[in-house]
Amino acid sequence: MQLHELVNTIGQDLQRRYGEKVHKLTLHGGFSCPNRDGTIGRGGCTFCNVASFASEETQIQSIHEQLTDRAGEVKRAKKYLAYFQAYTSTYAEVQVLKNMYEEALKYADIVGLCVGTRPDCVPDSVLELLAGYVEQGYEIWLELGLQTANDQTLKRINRGHDFAVYDEITKRARALGIKVCTHLIVGLPNETKQDNLQTLEKVLETGTDGIKLHGLHIVEGSTMAKAWRAGR
Repeated sequence: MQLHELVNTIGQDLQRRYGEKVHKLTLHGGFSCPNRDGTIGRGGCTFCNVASFASEETQIQSIHEQLTDRAGEVKRAKKYLAYFQAYTSTYAEVQVLKNMYEEALKYADIVGLCVGTRPDCVPDSVLELLAGYVEQGYEIWLELGLQTANDQTLKRINRGHDFAVYDEITKRARALGIKVCTHLIVGLPNETKQDNLQTLEKVLETGTDGIKLHGLHIVEGSTMAKAWRAGR
């Protein structure tokens, strides 16, 4: 049995609504993270090393240049979503975000934005900005990194927020017509299958428009990698 027979994938959903394939083009906006710069913590989440999905070269390119490069790599789609993926892509002054998002939206064949961020970094001004794009007819997704609904695990991986923060921002975003995609990690240290199912139950109770499941992957340069090598 194929995945698309079991799950309504984002690819299926977009193709049905747009009548053709829509591809996500990943972007690095040069953002930081409050869990790295000392605002709420240092060192970041224990599983994170942004270099694993964003090169130094990408970080110095303009949004237009990055979109041109990514679009050139895509062979089977002619419509795109601009995906601000690296670090916390709402973590800047709202005018800075507006300029960056709108540079992406002006690019040919872009139908909307996917904005990757943390649940504790989406103030009202950012919600209002994204809701304005929804009103203009753009496809807008807030990609929220929850990882787990277990508050003990969130503390253990140095996440810097609890489930209640995620619950509140998800409800507020969806009430404004902003789609939410919830990112979860399966296989976090000390978590069981039951923990995973409880997370899923809580996410569905809050409500979400999509779920992205990541199997735990320990990358070089992360705090978790050091702990793994030390046998912890």
